[in-house]
Amino acid sequence: FHAKDATLALRRPAKQLTASVEGKVRPLAANFSAPLSYYPPPANLMFTGLFGGFNSKSYPAPIGLYFLQPYDPDRIPLVFVHGLFSTPWTWVQTINGVQADPEIRKHYQFWVFAYPTGNPILYSALRLREELAKADQLYPNHKPYVVVGHSMGGMLTHDQVVTLNEGMWEKALGQNARNLFKENSGNSLIVRAVKFRANPRIKRVVFICTPHRGSDLASNGIGKIGISLITLPARLATTMMDSLTAADLTQITGSSKRLPNSITGLKPTSPALPVINSVPIGIPYHSIIGDRGKGDSPNSTDGVVAYWSSHLDGAQSEKIVPGPHGSCELPQTIAELDRILRLHLGIRSASKPAATVAQASR
Repeated sequence: FHAKDATLALRRPAKQLTASVEGKVRPLAANFSAPLSYYPPPANLMFTGLFGGFNSKSYPAPIGLYFLQPYDPDRIPLVFVHGLFSTPWTWVQTINGVQADPEIRKHYQFWVFAYPTGNPILYSALRLREELAKADQLYPNHKPYVVVGHSMGGMLTHDQVVTLNEGMWEKALGQNARNLFKENSGNSLIVRAVKFRANPRIKRVVFICTPHRGSDLASNGIGKIGISLITLPARLATTMMDSLTAADLTQITGSSKRLPNSITGLKPTSPALPVINSVPIGIPYHSIIGDRGKGDSPNSTDGVVAYWSSHLDGAQSEKIVPGPHGSCELPQTIAELDRILRLHLGIRSASKPAATVAQASR
């Protein structure tokens, strides 16, 4: 204030923690949860994710990347990828938790990938790859990505950081793979879904309760019901019917009359899983795994994914948290994610206890 005049100054508290007021340095207060409220969740969030998995027409948003703040070239894009029968709203508590840390707010910007989860995993991974490529074109100077995937979203994330070529598929699937590449052009959807290179702009990934080797639930009675209920988009179904032979379908799904979907891709017997897992990940990666509080790893399970499936040799860190499959909201998970994000920045972990770091998620 100057006599009767006042000066209004605009600040970005995510990047500037203090401001000078009448010669004194004052901390800035802000509501960092407000951007999340811009995308109000559906009235019945659980059924929205469920129905969106069974039928893509019921999914509440177009496939794509959604920014929770205006794009900032000075901050690292932190991309969150949700899992089966879920939506981006899965990440609200997690994002609220990590952005309680001023260093995370200052150095990261939050993006989420939205997609209907009934489609084949490799197709959804292709769509994520395409959306990241679009972001690269729109913002060519953005900082390299960090990607966090939960459950099946971790499998989509895994597919962004490995390279698969024709020889790998032919070694695993033999003549069927050779025929597929021979009869479909390199620009066809089916070939682009199975043949790709690791994204060089992704520099670190975090897997939360991810079934890298599948889940037994996909093979039991519940899984069979889920497989039968999923309706693929008509155009995608037609494309696969035109690209895959009866022998291909039998090898992939066990039936010459059944098209692959996300649940068939989650079966431990899925032929794609050993191919993907045979390729080393060339960047730092981390695992957060739930054990439902039983402390029985490596014989543990989060209720959906067993440790034998979620564990990856070579992970820079592996954190066992005492929660179920939905452990992305746990304070221990949020604290571990905060630690990893600080590690990526090259700064020390927050001095406050883990429970305090995660209080904003509540």
